[in-house]
Amino acid sequence: MATSKQILPAALSEVSSAVSAVIAAIDVFPFNERGVIPNSKCELTRSLLVKPGFEFTVRAHPIGAGQWISACEWSDTSLSFNGPGHYPHIDSKGFPNRMEAIADAMDRGMREVVAQLGTIGEEPHWAAQVESLSTWVAQTMANETAADQTLPLSDKTQIDLFCGGSGCNAAALGSLGMKLILAVEKCPKARAVYEQNYKPAVMHDDICTLDGTKLKCDVVSAGPPCQPFSVSGKQLGMDDPKYADVYRHFLRLVGEIDTKVWIIECSKGLITLDAGKHFKRLKHALMQAGFKVQFRILNAKGFGLPQSRERALVVATRIGLPVDDLLGYIFPKEKDVDAAVEDILDVHVPGHIPASSINFHNPLPTTRVPERAIVGFIDGKKHQGNRVYSPKGIGISLTASSGGKAPCTGAYLVGGKARGLTPREACRMQGLPEWTRHHTNTRTALKHAGNAVAVPMVRELGRQLATVLQPRS
Repeated sequence: MATSKQILPAALSEVSSAVSAVIAAIDVFPFNERGVIPNSKCELTRSLLVKPGFEFTVRAHPIGAGQWISACEWSDTSLSFNGPGHYPHIDSKGFPNRMEAIADAMDRGMREVVAQLGTIGEEPHWAAQVESLSTWVAQTMANETAADQTLPLSDKTQIDLFCGGSGCNAAALGSLGMKLILAVEKCPKARAVYEQNYKPAVMHDDICTLDGTKLKCDVVSAGPPCQPFSVSGKQLGMDDPKYADVYRHFLRLVGEIDTKVWIIECSKGLITLDAGKHFKRLKHALMQAGFKVQFRILNAKGFGLPQSRERALVVATRIGLPVDDLLGYIFPKEKDVDAAVEDILDVHVPGHIPASSINFHNPLPTTRVPERAIVGFIDGKKHQGNRVYSPKGIGISLTASSGGKAPCTGAYLVGGKARGLTPREACRMQGLPEWTRHHTNTRTALKHAGNAVAVPMVRELGRQLATVLQPRS
């Protein structure tokens, strides 16, 4: 095996300077003369005793301190389908730890399976095979994450309030190793899907009956109802009669739960409504409980997702934690937009709203654009569920309640016709991995996705907390 001190073969001479720098920093050059890692340090394989089914292998390998790459290989044992499998390669995307590399390969492999099957995947036999594979991936990821003590939050605990059906806070912090000790959700349908995906140690059904004086954890995540702050609602904030009791108990729990950090996500109206009157109530409740409080308005599109979704993120850190003296908790920075809706679409799902029903008023973009690209309206109606966008741009914010021809998601032009997103595509729009379940009813699943927070956004918040939550030396 060649060493990093030897000259790279001509076939590898044009690798990027960033990758070359990583390779040069390690003692043993792991790639062969073709830029492939033939013997990966980590290999996870689904071996079938009963066939037919999918054989599925993920390989991951470290190429330097804090840098892992991965790849997936799969095939159907009936030899009807197989993916374009390959080994980890010098051009593979790098990840900061082993688990995130594994998760990416699992996700890409599952996407390949669905894409290869196309409409055949809806037939009972193949749907059962995909479900079985998804179950294996989910269990494997849970086992591997629980066993990996090197993850930045591996020894920390989480309580998830207003957890919703999508459970994006649990997905994000769990991917960093955090243990979910309690989740609270009132809606039975959302609660059932959440329990299936995240399996909290305890599940409670009503925040108003939760006794916080007996609870202790490292992080509480919360997504309180955004409807009273939304521009499409009554904008009464915490004074809305429908939600006033919920917010009263939420503020009670702020003072009761023994935690080090609060992560609170809501509509940006939480910050701006009534000149910040409602946010001040939340801020003062947190301050009285011994926290430093900061907020940012962050957009999902700045965290690698093809969705323009601005949300208020409040992070409160207990006094005494090692945050910056002047800035306190330092929020992650948004990155340039590099995603588009076409990245999350299933190509085998056709549009069903004919072009004759669409009033086109903007030209279709021929290349990807880092913004929403509206091209027309269905039946001349301009509300969200009837707006048609090009998948070459980013998408509009998912909602829990909008109507129209494409409820909750808006419509996208696919093959000359328009359609809304499927539940799986809506989950991808929020950054959920392929193996997470959604509700079997389409409208319910879209509602859950519309109520969710972007997974990559919360994951970066959690990553920033890793040093804050470590004990002082």
